[in-house]
Amino acid sequence: MKKKSVSILLSAVMAASLLSGIGVSAESSEPVKLKALAILHPLTKDIPDMQWVQEMEEEANVEIEWEMIRADWETVKSTRFASGDIPDILFNATVDSDYTKYNGLFLDLNDYLSEDLTPNIMTMFEEEPDTKVLATTMEGKIYGTPKFQGKWPSTNTVMFINQTWLDNLGLEMPTTYTEFKEVLTAFKEQDANGNGDPNDEIPLDYNAYGGNNAWFNSAYSLTNLLGSLGIQLTDWGTDAYFAEDGQVKCYAVDERYKLFMEYIADLYANGLINTNALTNDYSAYQSISRGNEAGEAVVGCVFGWEETDKFGPTLYSQYKPVPALAYDIDCEPDTYDTRWRNDYTGMNLSANRACLSANCADPEAALRFIDRFYDQTHSVESLFGGISDGCIEKTGDNSYKVLPPLDESTDPGTWKWTSTFADNGPMYIRRSSEIEMAQDMTYALEERKVYDEVIAKAGASDTYPQMFMKYTEEDQNTMALTQANINNIIDNQWSLWMTGELDIESTWDSYVQNVNDAGLQQILEIRQAAFDEYQAALSE
Repeated sequence: MKKKSVSILLSAVMAASLLSGIGVSAESSEPVKLKALAILHPLTKDIPDMQWVQEMEEEANVEIEWEMIRADWETVKSTRFASGDIPDILFNATVDSDYTKYNGLFLDLNDYLSEDLTPNIMTMFEEEPDTKVLATTMEGKIYGTPKFQGKWPSTNTVMFINQTWLDNLGLEMPTTYTEFKEVLTAFKEQDANGNGDPNDEIPLDYNAYGGNNAWFNSAYSLTNLLGSLGIQLTDWGTDAYFAEDGQVKCYAVDERYKLFMEYIADLYANGLINTNALTNDYSAYQSISRGNEAGEAVVGCVFGWEETDKFGPTLYSQYKPVPALAYDIDCEPDTYDTRWRNDYTGMNLSANRACLSANCADPEAALRFIDRFYDQTHSVESLFGGISDGCIEKTGDNSYKVLPPLDESTDPGTWKWTSTFADNGPMYIRRSSEIEMAQDMTYALEERKVYDEVIAKAGASDTYPQMFMKYTEEDQNTMALTQANINNIIDNQWSLWMTGELDIESTWDSYVQNVNDAGLQQILEIRQAAFDEYQAALSE
């Protein structure tokens, strides 16, 4: 009888284990030890200090040894990957081309993604099909899990102007290129901040420092103004590419770019652009916008994410968003179809938030942990900070409230980047989730209403979300080599034109020829084929 009882008991235990699946095995065993690498924002605190992450490790029954990198990842990445020196899990560390360039280094997740092991990721793929498209290579492999952020606005960048300065000088909000120059000139010449010093005002500032084609890729570059000439930028207009009537083009050789550069050179020649913008890093760019030692505003117009983040708690109320300007130099204001940057996909979706080494010690345990990031609550924590960390509050089954920063001297935007993975983390923010945003996001959404009408002009044929374009390994290699040569030309030219070291009119034709000779047409053909496939998929 004892043997029979034991047998029945063992059978019951085995049956329970089978029914509970992975969850029970995760709970009944010792934590699986894994190593992870995470590329973080410079402000972000150490991950082991994030209580919500420790809770996820416990839920997934893993113990993570973290390597955190906050700078120069692109400098060391190729050496690390070439040597195979990677941990089990990588967060925010790869791009699509890495999977072909370092073939065999990363694990294809297709055999592991399932309702049992990764239910949250599978829910995201089902409810937001674009995320699966984004994650899937041309060969049908999935190496990195994406994110869906969902609640972010359609453009990253607002052009702010100091409304107090406008009021001080009796000026109206500018609406055209001509009016914009007139306002900047008044800021420079008429002691706009009213402190008695007519020479401490910076009429216009921007940020494109840092190399890597920053003039064309930076969210806060003057290239945002290209929309005034009918050039529809999408997701930062990476490497100067855009779509127009279904055709992929490069604005760096477009006659409208020439007109734009002539205007910018004129502003610079008249002392209306911060001369230090060419060398200031982002920290300096941010600091200038927050005023001088006396707490007085010194910048008239500048690009930024949100007013409290850009100008700080003292000065932010002085600044208002500038509607998209109409181009009117030697033409009527309606000659070009005014646009503004459409960053929706870039703001709300990203590929490759998390991936695994092909030599991962325990892929199932690693994916069990990664899937926790895509849980409804943990996704909100990944973006805004943990409940246990005092960053958010769960107010209902599907509702959350972002709490004020625990550090009262820190603005909400900075606090988010300090406290959590923020925009760099894996997440699936459900459309059904209700989030009472902090002050910065409330302001950010309100500020961007001035661009709603022009952003709505962008249809599928004028929207070029590059993250969705799929390329063969051969095309990727061709593009990487050829684009580097093109970038050497276009990125070395704009500052010489802007500062007057080279004359635009006399050098334009030779510059365009040099860019074409470097292989631009080949790049455009490759990009057009990928864009056509993407467009066809949209119509299915």
